[in-house]
Amino acid sequence: MIPQVGRSHLPIFPPLPVRSRSAQKGSSPTEAPSVERVDGVSIGGLPATRSHPPATRSHHSLSSLPSRQMPMQTRSKRSTTVEQVERSSRVKRVKGSFQSLAKRPRKLSMSRVEPDEGSSPVTHSPDIFLSRTELIHGSSSDMYCASINTLPVEIVRDIIRLATEVPVAFDTRSESVLDENRVATRRLIIESIKTKTSLSIVSKLFHIVADEYLYETLLLTKFPGCASLRRFAAFLRKKRRGVLRSRGERVRRLELNFFFHTYEWTTSWDSLWGLLPACPNLEALLFHLRSYPDLYFRRTICCSEQFARNIARRYGRTLRNFEMGEAIEFPQHCIQPMLACLESLEVIYVCGNGHHTPNPRASKQWTGMLPTGNRVKHLHTILGEILRLEGAFHSLPRLRHISLNKSYVPPTVLDLLRLHAGSIVSLYYAQNILSAPLPVILETLPNLEHLLVQDYRNTAWDKVLPTQGHSKLRILTVFLIYSLYEERTMLSDMESLLHTVEEGCLPQFKKIRLGGLLRYGHRQGLPELGETWSRLGITWEERPDLKPMHGSL
Repeated sequence: MIPQVGRSHLPIFPPLPVRSRSAQKGSSPTEAPSVERVDGVSIGGLPATRSHPPATRSHHSLSSLPSRQMPMQTRSKRSTTVEQVERSSRVKRVKGSFQSLAKRPRKLSMSRVEPDEGSSPVTHSPDIFLSRTELIHGSSSDMYCASINTLPVEIVRDIIRLATEVPVAFDTRSESVLDENRVATRRLIIESIKTKTSLSIVSKLFHIVADEYLYETLLLTKFPGCASLRRFAAFLRKKRRGVLRSRGERVRRLELNFFFHTYEWTTSWDSLWGLLPACPNLEALLFHLRSYPDLYFRRTICCSEQFARNIARRYGRTLRNFEMGEAIEFPQHCIQPMLACLESLEVIYVCGNGHHTPNPRASKQWTGMLPTGNRVKHLHTILGEILRLEGAFHSLPRLRHISLNKSYVPPTVLDLLRLHAGSIVSLYYAQNILSAPLPVILETLPNLEHLLVQDYRNTAWDKVLPTQGHSKLRILTVFLIYSLYEERTMLSDMESLLHTVEEGCLPQFKKIRLGGLLRYGHRQGLPELGETWSRLGITWEERPDLKPMHGSL
């Protein structure tokens, strides 16, 4: 619907002189200005009349009125005339000078539009109803086109949504999480934020619609300071007049990925400087801090129990993806009660586990804990070192992927693997030279389809795969760590894997993926291996964007 145009938008023209009946007969064209019409809108300030043949006219023209019936053109009469123009015209007026409007052609083109095959001919006529069109001025040839203001708000919202959406940022499927390129995802998020910012300043309608999605993703790549973050959190909490939700309530993903100087966890970090209470509907919380390199060892910080409680209390129903980077040690005693409160959680990544002694007074009660049968019902992907915690998990009905980053696997984890052997289809394991329990683990998981391993030195395929092979394994992903191809690694021991496949020990095997950068030493002999695998119907794929599931994602 085209908005009504007020009087202030209409150009004001000088009044027309009064002509008597006697003056009309012998008057010259210079005695009174002519009235120019553009599709029902009078340019001279008088109400427009449509052009019809003389035989069909049912009203009198202005020139046929007697002089005693023609009122003087005063300011009040001009206002009445403007109101008549607004009621009679369904075309939105465009601001412009009288000279620019007077230069327009007096007659509109009645050109015939050639119809498509099978359609009826259509003639462009001024009699067509023009309530959904708008006159556009300033172009070389005036034409009628659909106005953006005539589109339904739902269509405009869908257009902006499709133009700015980043689906991978909220995709919590196990396969998407494992194959995600974090650098590319952050780049897409930044481009989306720029696009939404540009659309919000196009018009008031675009601003209203784009504002709904402008703050759905917050990405902090540089620490701006505590004071700036607190002011930003207050800005997100502030509610505006006539708007039901604040900007913070529209935030769905919060990612903090920056370097930090301090090595202590302060009370401001418990609420992330007010960002946690300002964003109550988070679906993804990614907290990856990076410490500046140290000469001797990497610095880490131990987050507080209050931080874990804030996560559990605020996001029990909404949080689907929770990640804590390698520079943060999560309190070990908080894992289990926190997970008992997060009923919608699907993906969890905790790299470090602190072993500090809990405060007995603070660790008594956790509000919002679910019954035992309703806990972690949707959790399907476990990354990091969280599985090494004893008693952290009980029943995980949808578990599909697990990560084991250490050579030692406690008995509780083996029991958990046996309990969910039917549902686990993906495993990441950081192979280590100290011990090789991986063949035992693979025997425990008969339905495993995807194995992700790190290529350490002095490691061969006989330390990875069980002797009798595996009947369901389809994909092998090898993360390259060392650059010297001459050392004994799984990459240099591909002949052994090829022999295992030819013997039929891996009947479902279809793909080999190399994650990480392939250096010059790696590439020696790889073309011949790729051709050999192709002859066996096995795909050889290089994925430099893939990183191992530990450390900073």
